[in-house]
Amino acid sequence: MLTFLKKILIFISPFLILIALEIMIDPFNYFSPEKDKQTAALKNALARKKNTYLYRLIEYEQNPTPVIVLGDSRAQRLMPEFFEEVNGKKVLNLAAGAGSLQDVIKIFWDLSSRHKLDTVYIGISIEGYSGTLLKDRVSAALEVKNSAPLYLTSKFTVENTMLILKSKLFKQPVEVQAPPFSREEFWKYELAQEDRYLNAYSYPRNYYNDLKKISDFCVENKIKLVFFISPTHTEVQEKIAHFKLEKEYEKFREDIKLFGDLYDFNWPNVITRDKNNFLDPLHSIDSVSRIMIREMILNRPQYAVFTGHHTGENKK
Repeated sequence: MLTFLKKILIFISPFLILIALEIMIDPFNYFSPEKDKQTAALKNALARKKNTYLYRLIEYEQNPTPVIVLGDSRAQRLMPEFFEEVNGKKVLNLAAGAGSLQDVIKIFWDLSSRHKLDTVYIGISIEGYSGTLLKDRVSAALEVKNSAPLYLTSKFTVENTMLILKSKLFKQPVEVQAPPFSREEFWKYELAQEDRYLNAYSYPRNYYNDLKKISDFCVENKIKLVFFISPTHTEVQEKIAHFKLEKEYEKFREDIKLFGDLYDFNWPNVITRDKNNFLDPLHSIDSVSRIMIREMILNRPQYAVFTGHHTGENKK
């Protein structure tokens, strides 16, 4: 019997050591926020980039805020500190690169069932509001952040525990990979990707129904729901006509107006005509993000076309 127990102990000891390391390093700060600045920077450089959703969702559970931002990489450009600059309120941005509307919907229902929300900002675009874009990258993260056993057995936790441990033991800095393209090459690449999304566009009856449910819930629970269409360079905007999607684009905008306030920054103006205002054709620079946030918080649209949810008020 004793021999058998020893064999069992030998067999499970690597797993026990791994679990102990996961709890000690805690790459996604599941058990407590990271206090050491150097380790926090390491986690931000490794774990957050490996799984942005899991990292940000756990961060939210550690320190929930009544104001959140949801969406894709364009919405991700609205930094929390930019909101604080305007009104001092804490905001958490839960948007992620390549995030889908399906992800937005799942995150909203998970957080609204657990926390009191005051204002929800949702970044949206016609590419995302499409019946052909049905990516789900957040369900696994939601399951993991809601379960300690799943967190400890998640491949993301194991992988990032090892990466952080390796970096600490061997004093290895995190290598920042150089972009594989020049700015001009990446600009062309992003325009080509846009062609692929628009060419496959179809009306999203599923997303219409899902957003209508969210809108009704927000009205019932006195949550301010704000949609925004981030600015893209005019080269992107011109593709709507190229693919003969003018009617579809207008239908998209009219649908969103039914769900909440809408700030549309995506029209030809002094910002969207200037390449210097963009990192690439789809993502604006920080100064533009600050303008967007200020206009939405103060409701003083200058570069946005604003339509209020209940009033139908239109400003530009």
